[in-house]
Amino acid sequence: MKATRTWQSTVGRKVIMAVTGLLLTAFLISHLAANLLLFLPDGGRTYNLYSYKLHQLQPWLNLARAALLIFFLSHVVSGIKVSLTNRRARKSRYAVQATKGGPSKLTAASRSMIVSGLVLLVFVPIHVFMFSMGPYYPTVIDGQPMRDLYQLVIEKFNMPGVALGYAATMLILGAHLRHGFWSALQSLAAMSRRWSPVVYSFGLVFAVLLAGGFVILPLYVLAFVPVPQAVAMGGGL
Repeated sequence: MKATRTWQSTVGRKVIMAVTGLLLTAFLISHLAANLLLFLPDGGRTYNLYSYKLHQLQPWLNLARAALLIFFLSHVVSGIKVSLTNRRARKSRYAVQATKGGPSKLTAASRSMIVSGLVLLVFVPIHVFMFSMGPYYPTVIDGQPMRDLYQLVIEKFNMPGVALGYAATMLILGAHLRHGFWSALQSLAAMSRRWSPVVYSFGLVFAVLLAGGFVILPLYVLAFVPVPQAVAMGGGL
């Protein structure tokens, strides 16, 4: 009972939010690394082979998907509850907001964490549905039939609305990461006051690089990569 109350407290929820946030960030790094394969000038060969080999690990892939879903929902629920608790604790909604000094970092990014989080909550299922349930384009590489996921990605990012919407959302992701990375380590007491400014600056650089990688991809495709010709075969899996 005591343990349950601890995890349901604001401190406990912040720890859950921190741990799940860092795990989701690790996934984003691996996801970006895979997406960067789209820049290779090989017509999607390496990207499709990567996707094919990944889906050959289906049982483990399903387990990873389930874990990511749990991390994502836990992060969202904890974030909403902490935000609501903080709002109720304020003496006045219109009090002047100012940095408290020390390790506290009050910025536009920190004040908009709940908003950026809700945007990402809407974006993620749309993104997953678009690329997992989209048209199935077949291809053959080294004699092995597989899905031409490269074709689908290029096709979607050649749609201005999709490409620009994706890029804009990734900027919001960057703002979320900009404060979230530092805040997570602070919640876990993983840094001293001395290292706080260094970690905060690193978080900014990290957020810019990670979000920047996701932003550049759809804009590059929209501007420079034509849609390959292919014939779809039903829905995706």
